Amino acid sequence: MSDEIELKLAMAPRDLKRLARNGLVRSLKTAHARRKQLDSTYYDTPDLTLMRHGMALRVRQDGGERVQTLKAPPNGEGRPNGLVNANGLQHLREFEAPLNGTAPDLALIEDEGLQAFFRRENLAHELESVFTTEFERQVIPLAMADSEIELALDQGRIVSGGEGVDLCEAELELRNGHPSRLYELAMLLHRQVPFRLERHSKAARGYGLYTAARPKPRKAEKPLLKSGMTVAQAFQAQARACLLHMRANEDAVLDGGDPEGVHQMRVAIRRLRALVTAFRPVFAAQAYTMLRDELRWMQGNLGPARDWDVFLADTLAPLRERLPAEDSLEHLQAAAEDARGKAYEVARTAIGSDRYTGLLLYLELCLDSGSWRLPPVSGEADPADRPVEEFACAILEKRARKVGKLGKRYRKLNEAELHELRIAGKKLRYAGEFFASLFPKKTMKTYLKSVEGIQERLGIVNDAATGQRLLDELERRLLDAGDADAATIAYGKGLVHGWHEAQVQRELSAFETTWDVFSKAKKPWK
Repeated sequence: MSDEIELKLAMAPRDLKRLARNGLVRSLKTAHARRKQLDSTYYDTPDLTLMRHGMALRVRQDGGERVQTLKAPPNGEGRPNGLVNANGLQHLREFEAPLNGTAPDLALIEDEGLQAFFRRENLAHELESVFTTEFERQVIPLAMADSEIELALDQGRIVSGGEGVDLCEAELELRNGHPSRLYELAMLLHRQVPFRLERHSKAARGYGLYTAARPKPRKAEKPLLKSGMTVAQAFQAQARACLLHMRANEDAVLDGGDPEGVHQMRVAIRRLRALVTAFRPVFAAQAYTMLRDELRWMQGNLGPARDWDVFLADTLAPLRERLPAEDSLEHLQAAAEDARGKAYEVARTAIGSDRYTGLLLYLELCLDSGSWRLPPVSGEADPADRPVEEFACAILEKRARKVGKLGKRYRKLNEAELHELRIAGKKLRYAGEFFASLFPKKTMKTYLKSVEGIQERLGIVNDAATGQRLLDELERRLLDAGDADAATIAYGKGLVHGWHEAQVQRELSAFETTWDVFSKAKKPWK
């Protein structure tokens, strides 16, 4: 049994060839490249037991030899969503053994826990082939600083049930040394050869082909911080969870079939931005500026798609249900759907961009190496090494005071100030969720619910303001295209404006009660 740690880079065939000839790769090469044809058959049960437990079993023809390989998560049974971590770094236990026949033999896997799992699931009698992979591999051994890395260039096909997808990727596998070297090398290569970080293993892509399942949006997994953790450890845990959440929704955004995908990816980015801001006192200036600017850029590319989704679902859909024969609303909806389609193209382009890949690589290198941390002052204790409880109390109190200062004047706040109050409440909520497990559960739950009430009320007010901006854009689109006359558009705008005004008045009228609940809620950190 061995551990497999690797980074997968998806790229176009022409760029895979460029990578093989790349000057940096040649300068790091320690031996001649090797080529081989690898044909593999993957096995599972009819109900995909192995896939559901984050495992993959294959029999591979490597020249004149057959080799059986089981890949399993590092600690017991794994996630059902594929075999690669959200950041693209694959870390698995690998059980490999030569095989005499063509069918898999589970008895060759020397692990008591896995054998018990096989018996419990009756796997030996249920296995059948589910898909195959056929590709040519070029292997180039590299040495970088204190680490040995194997570069594998793979090109071929994944096939299941007569359907197939092309395979073209590079793998950077750590043979010896530190995982951060994988990111350092990838960042250097990314300046010369375009690629994106591949989230899915070959097995995960094969299963996707086999099941023909569309990608589903994923909600956040919120890690529990423990008493005694340092500030740095708390940031690392929460940042990796935000990264997992963000990357887990990429496929849903690219697919575009469920608006929740864009929403969840935006939430992940907002949470990560809020986390970086909250931990700014222990952040190195360069890392803070880089992450602040790049996360803001990425959120901006997803924002229009989400705005159109909300406008269509929460404004036009209920209005058209009440007024199904109103032509002006039909014109607005057609134009809004067209605008949403263009906004989704912007989001897809951003996810596939070199800039987004650069952001992911930089973020992962920061987390792996700790380079995000503020260098300690000589002779003084490192502030990132102090217990997180004290830090959390200070952050939560600061956030709560800002909400309190703005909110107590809520009757006099204008639209911009209400937006500022909403953002302050969002930052308080995120900070509360980050540190929730450090404080009494019931008290924190009640407090966060009171903060969510502020967000929900003012969120609807903000959606109405955004809707008015989108209406102006729709008017320009319709007039420029000549799809409707000015009077028809103006009438439709009036209907939507009236709908929004009614919503705003309803929410602001109810805000007094919402604010009273928040004002009386006990602060868990006090």
